[in-house]
Amino acid sequence: MRLLPRFVQLSQAQDLNHFSSAYTECSGFEVKRDYYELNQVFAIYWRQRMLGGFVLGSGETLRTLEVFVSEEQRAALCDQVNSGLSHTEMCCFWMEPEARKKAWLNFYVWACVAYALRFFGSQQLIFGTNSVRLAALYSATPKCVLLHADYLNQKQTYVFTGPRKHCLLGVAQILLYKLKRVLKITHRRHLAKVFTANGGCHKTFLSE
Repeated sequence: MRLLPRFVQLSQAQDLNHFSSAYTECSGFEVKRDYYELNQVFAIYWRQRMLGGFVLGSGETLRTLEVFVSEEQRAALCDQVNSGLSHTEMCCFWMEPEARKKAWLNFYVWACVAYALRFFGSQQLIFGTNSVRLAALYSATPKCVLLHADYLNQKQTYVFTGPRKHCLLGVAQILLYKLKRVLKITHRRHLAKVFTANGGCHKTFLSE
């Protein structure tokens, strides 16, 4: 049994099928099979199980715009994107709950994203999300620009763009944010244990 996670690029049909079903189950989004076959699909395995992954798209089919932009505004935004530098889109990003809860696995997945963008991405990146938390992380990274915000299927959606050369710094900032959050949660749990051990004393301290 491998103790360390593995980061691999998928090409075999059975692996792409596994990725497709895992991503659909995690996100609720259906993706046409040919999208996986025509783009670069990456996955992270740990203990012989796929626990996360993402796709780097060539930009020929901007699935990011298809998913996160309303039909009325999609054509104009697509023209805007295609009028500049060619884009690599990062999409179909997912992690199992176990990976999200284990800080070191979470960090490893994000490090894999940074590596793939650095060595396989074009000069300009495009990516989107309907997660407010992820949008906040992306917004905090340097040179990351909010290209479009929308509201689809009762959820706020966001599309971002930015130069690839800043992706390592951007991911580093995301990891730093996550590390601070983990430390904050750990500190709160420690205070809660102290509070319980002392029989409920210092209530006003914990509520501040």
